[in-house]
Formats: sequence, C-alpha cells, structure tokens
Amino acid sequence: MNEDDAVMIVGYLTRSKAIWKDPVLLALVESAPSPTKAFALVLQKTGSQKKAKAGRWYACAIRDFGKDSLGALTKVLQSPQGAEKLEELILTTFPDLSEEQERRMPCTAIRQ
Repeated sequence: MNEDDAVMIVGYLTRSKAIWKDPVLLALVESAPSPTKAFALVLQKTGSQKKAKAGRWYACAIRDFGKDSLGALTKVLQSPQGAEKLEELILTTFPDLSEEQERRMPCTAIRQ
C-alpha cells in the first residue's frame, strides 16, 4: 500500500462511517456482489439514504482493497478513540503523510 492508497482507503472509510458500528449492515455489504447492490440492500434494510451511501462506499473499499484489510481497519475505527488510533497507524506507516494531510486539511477539521 502506498500513500495514495492510504489516502483513498481513509476516504472510503470516512464516507462509510454511518455503518461502522452495525455488524448486520457490515455483513450485508460484505455479501453484496457490487457497490450498487450494496446500496440497494442497505436502503431496503434501513430506509436510510445516508446508510445506503455509506454501504456503497464501504463496498467500494472492499472491491478496491479486499475484505480482510478493511475488516481490520474497521475494527480499529469501531473501538473507543478509533479515529485517533487510525490516524496514528497511518502516520506511523506513512510519516510523510502528515505533511500532506496538513496541506490538504488541518487536523482540527479532520476530527470534527
């Protein structure tokens, strides 16, 4: 995984936040054959456009990065202080990313 991949996966996971803590929805998305189908399944189950979009983004992440690596990251995010742990993990793995992150968006905006 390179820096661009790290930025992309964080983007996918950020957009899928609405379903992180719901194991039923995560399993539903993981069973979907495509991001479009994941959207439809989550919308049918919840009636929520927001959660359906989150499911689609999570399915895109699975498609692009695989279920195993995503599952590990999602477990980190579900834990208390998950966002801080993810940031620490990424910045330890990709130290140059912190400078890029600061240029794109100040840390205070990321945590809000």
